Amino acid sequence: MVAVSRLGPYNAPMGYTDTINRVLAGNYDEASDEEKEEAVGKVVTVCSVASAAVAVQPIPFVDTALISPIQIAMVQAIARVHGHKLDTKSILEILSTFGASIVAQNVLMAAAKFIPFLGWVVAISMAYALTYAVGEVSHAYFKSGRGLSADAMKDLFRRTYEQKKKEKQEQNKSNASLKDKLTQLNQAREAGLLSDEEFAQKKEELLASF
Repeated sequence: MVAVSRLGPYNAPMGYTDTINRVLAGNYDEASDEEKEEAVGKVVTVCSVASAAVAVQPIPFVDTALISPIQIAMVQAIARVHGHKLDTKSILEILSTFGASIVAQNVLMAAAKFIPFLGWVVAISMAYALTYAVGEVSHAYFKSGRGLSADAMKDLFRRTYEQKKKEKQEQNKSNASLKDKLTQLNQAREAGLLSDEEFAQKKEELLASF
């Protein structure tokens, strides 16, 4: 069995695909509940940070096109930990069951982009919270043997989303330097000082620290 601990401690975000691939390649048939919780926790964290990093871009309606592959991969990894192998269609059906459909997220994320001044804070917070909530509900769903009712899933999604969004908005508002640092990273990339890969990695590291 590939032990969950081999993913390493979560200090700074690895590329989320690295974590996803390690989980998908693992064998959790004999893993303890603690090992499964640890694996899922790391997947949800790195994917939520990756989604927040994507949300920094200013164009409405683009976020979901970039975030949905992150969420789909996350749900696949969570399902794998609990012994399930799902295709994209099955995952989209599960997301729509508890109100996290791609269309619904697109509307929410696009609306955030139009909020003056604080739009970037709201967008980052929403992207993080939406992905985190999808991960938590998926974990509960598969942990229950796919026996969680649609109403229970919707309630858990709503509560988790609202809680995480509030936490992140308060956290980001109190860190006025975040926007300046993100602006500096954008300028460094535009000036050719950072490659796209370096920019993405530094952006995730910055968002993970706030």
